[in-house]
Amino acid sequence: MKTIVTIIISLTTYVLSAQTFNLTVEQAVAYAIENNTTLNKSIIDQKIIAAQIAEVKGGAFPQISATGGFTDNFSLAEQQLPAELVGGEPGTTIGVAFGNRYSFTGSARVEQQLFNFQLFNSIKAANALKEIQALTTLQTTEDLIINVVQVYIQIQVTEKQVELLEENFDRTSSLIDLSDFKYKEGLIKKLDLNQLKVNRSNLRAQIEDAQYQMDEQKRLLKLYLYIPMDAKVNLTEKLEDNEAFPLQNELNINSNIQYQQLEKQVDLSIIDQKVERANYLPKISAFFNYNYRGDTNEFTFNAPAYVEQWNGTYGLSASWSIFDGGSRRKRIQQKQLETLKLEEDQKMLKTTIEKDYQDALQQMLLSQSQITSQNENMFLAQENYDGINTSYNEGVAALTELLDSEFALRQAQSNYLNALLQSKVAELRILKTSGQLAQLITSN
Repeated sequence: MKTIVTIIISLTTYVLSAQTFNLTVEQAVAYAIENNTTLNKSIIDQKIIAAQIAEVKGGAFPQISATGGFTDNFSLAEQQLPAELVGGEPGTTIGVAFGNRYSFTGSARVEQQLFNFQLFNSIKAANALKEIQALTTLQTTEDLIINVVQVYIQIQVTEKQVELLEENFDRTSSLIDLSDFKYKEGLIKKLDLNQLKVNRSNLRAQIEDAQYQMDEQKRLLKLYLYIPMDAKVNLTEKLEDNEAFPLQNELNINSNIQYQQLEKQVDLSIIDQKVERANYLPKISAFFNYNYRGDTNEFTFNAPAYVEQWNGTYGLSASWSIFDGGSRRKRIQQKQLETLKLEEDQKMLKTTIEKDYQDALQQMLLSQSQITSQNENMFLAQENYDGINTSYNEGVAALTELLDSEFALRQAQSNYLNALLQSKVAELRILKTSGQLAQLITSN
């Protein structure tokens, strides 16, 4: 019994701890931008690129290095000399040790690149990579916004679908009750009553499928927003009541993020060619060296036992690869061909964006027209169903007429919801392909 109570308390605590999120579409987008892991990773990539740029630029600054050392020559090497030099027997040799036991060394070197076009073009390439990564982050943000708004719309459309299906289910249940009475009175056939029950069973399955679809869409929204799966999400903004977002009258291809990315890739490819061509040029740098050495036979730093020496040099150094068997020329040729490929991709992308924009524009106009017509059609279908239902209750209309009118009503409802969804999706496609969404993101 104690264990059961503990489990109940734990479950109650779990339910109470589940968060509730009441979100407008703007709040959902803002929350996603703040917490989405994919976008955060893209921002981290930007910081990595910035660090890499700083690393490359560091090569253009003076390079300073220093070394130091201590040596204990506890066993000095001996050199054989003629013995007569020190009064020994002629024809013999004597071993003499040269040097001091202790030595201290130190050196400092400063080097500055003066003429290195490969380095300078590498810095330009790094800056181009930074711009490409910034566009990648912008595209990630744009895709995230599109995904959040689209699933937000889909959830609301599915909620409306569930609501309409439940209304149809209730109508069919009421109709079954009435028809059951008529069947008992011998006014309708058993087959007619069975058909109504089949219709109700089908509606129940459709409601369950739509409910599952809506739950799945909500889980997807939680994933985009990076909120716990046990959290409750309430969508407080009815997008079908909102006016269409003011869209641009024409396509601005240069504002499209994909097109901008490809442009930067072409620029980067041209810079890569310059980096390779720079290998034909010499590299010139200036240098300065300063060295120190101290020697003593006693571990002391006091004169005269300790002797110091200082020396320094400065100058210019140059390197020039004159001939490499033609490998540089072939590498440049490869870079040129890669640039040509990117330019062909750019042409194809431009045509594809123009096509997507025209498709989305036509889809939006068609959907808006269908929303109006299907809304009227849904009203007429409802009016027609109500009239036939009244006639059926009075025994004037046949059940087949009622079933046909009910099917027509469900079809009109489905068409209306689909037109509403397609209209909103088309708006998002136009915002993306035209570059208008990217402009809105960068301006905020």
